[in-house]
Amino acid sequence: MASERGQATIEWTAVVLLVALAFATILALGLSHMDGRTYGGALARAIVCAARGGCDDGHDALASAYGARDAALVRQYAPSLVYEPGEKEIPIDYRQCRTTACGNAPDDPSLDVSQTDAGVPASVFTHVVHEDGHTFLQYWFYYVDSNTTWAGSDKAYKVATSPLNLVHKVWKKVPAAPRYPGFHHDDWEGYQVELDPGGGVRVRATAHHGYQYCKQRQCADQWGPWTGWTRVSRGSHAGHIPLRTHLRGVDVTSGFPFVRGSYGIDGPSYPGVDVRERTTVAADLRLIPLETVDQNAAPEFDGITPPWNKPVYWDPVDDGT
Repeated sequence: MASERGQATIEWTAVVLLVALAFATILALGLSHMDGRTYGGALARAIVCAARGGCDDGHDALASAYGARDAALVRQYAPSLVYEPGEKEIPIDYRQCRTTACGNAPDDPSLDVSQTDAGVPASVFTHVVHEDGHTFLQYWFYYVDSNTTWAGSDKAYKVATSPLNLVHKVWKKVPAAPRYPGFHHDDWEGYQVELDPGGGVRVRATAHHGYQYCKQRQCADQWGPWTGWTRVSRGSHAGHIPLRTHLRGVDVTSGFPFVRGSYGIDGPSYPGVDVRERTTVAADLRLIPLETVDQNAAPEFDGITPPWNKPVYWDPVDDGT
């Protein structure tokens, strides 16, 4: 019995030390001010990975591609994702999966999702650019398809074209309706971070052939303060930073300490608190440097330009996507 109690004590001590180490890691990465869901996700991830003897989160590849300093920045500022209800896809590695059969995950607002139903890990491609003393961290998300659902446009198109498709089914000489223009296979979206020499941090997300910060029109082509989160719209996967707002007019030029409550922004909206939706926290993401990917071996995407062929890939302040 004494031996069993001694063993239990050793195991418990190991767990306590593991938890303490995880907390220390989070603090060292500068994540202590972040919300509970991110904090809890990072802690859980650290414990699980330690128990498994490690997780393939891309750490070695990042260090090899960028060096220790930039690799640490890429991991530190990797965004946590929150998904609009109804969105089943998560970002993955296109080299592993390009269909919804392996790219979908459960749509449950209580879940933090680290892999698809088929076991494909949540993955994000990265790229680092240094320009005029600024460091730009680019995060690129690949989804297996895109289907714009704004104002029910996909459903309206289906209803409008159903008579033509029915005739086509009966009489093949009549062509079927064209594919819904809001749909395409393969989808690349992005989230970008700018670190200035004075320690400032700004972010923006790709959305509908451009960029935006918050979801309001005033945030089009704007950068804004870093919160650690980006939100993924259902279907199109357009991004924006989730914020609490009370007015239509939003001014993000001065940062949260100056605009909170003054120009419509009440501060960041954190999943699990104000946004009760499914998430993939940053700690869950496998990060893949695009600098290490054989871009010549990439498949033909469905009319979609991959990140490395976009002007912004080389000019990080370009507003084109």
